[in-house]
Amino acid sequence: MAILIAEDNVAQRAYLRELLEREFAEYRPVLEAADGESVVKTALAQRPQLCVLDIQMPGLSGVKAARAIWKGFPEARIIFWTQFPHEIYINEIRKIVRSVQPPPAYGFIDKNNPESRFLRFVAAVLEDGADMIDPNFKDAFTQPLLTDFEAEALYYLALGLSNWAIARKCHLSLRGVESRLTTLYEKLLPASAEGTPDEAYDKLAFNIRTRAYFEALRRGLINQDELEKASAELEKWLEKDRKKFASEQK
Repeated sequence: MAILIAEDNVAQRAYLRELLEREFAEYRPVLEAADGESVVKTALAQRPQLCVLDIQMPGLSGVKAARAIWKGFPEARIIFWTQFPHEIYINEIRKIVRSVQPPPAYGFIDKNNPESRFLRFVAAVLEDGADMIDPNFKDAFTQPLLTDFEAEALYYLALGLSNWAIARKCHLSLRGVESRLTTLYEKLLPASAEGTPDEAYDKLAFNIRTRAYFEALRRGLINQDELEKASAELEKWLEKDRKKFASEQK
């Protein structure tokens, strides 16, 4: 009966370990991991009663680590303990939870919460198998889910990719990209002027791609950490696709 914590900040990891050892002594030992790869290996090998995962860690994020843990250990109970409660992560967590059968018990809490609330979350998830969501982010857990393409497309829009390039990147037709982006815009901008007397004006006044990017930024569906990773991955693809395009022109 163990608890596993994953946190790359040494001081925060020590704080968590001391707190959990003191308040949940019957669940010792408290195991530690400093990154996503290590926590996945330890979780699958030790099968702890509870995993407490930071979200932004070097290499594998806490969300991706949770996906790997639940794939090999679907009974795992996981609490996401983060100072980056961005909707991009909430969207992915919701999709992962839906894919696990039976649905696992999990929690999501901002690190800025008082210690007493964090301990209530741990008790509820660990001992009762209850789902616990930070009250400040309950609305984010009710937003329309973005598909994998829609979540990726936000980064393509932010990085300036055209529909033509998105079609090549995702192996879709141009019409398929346009259709999927339209659905994305509808999810992000439900209060648009479509169907109102302002529709004709707003279509001329606004660039919908830019508005979608702004809304994604406002809601935390895009953040700098993930955008930098997406940019690095995109550069690798562009290098290959430029060569492919050149050969197609011969």
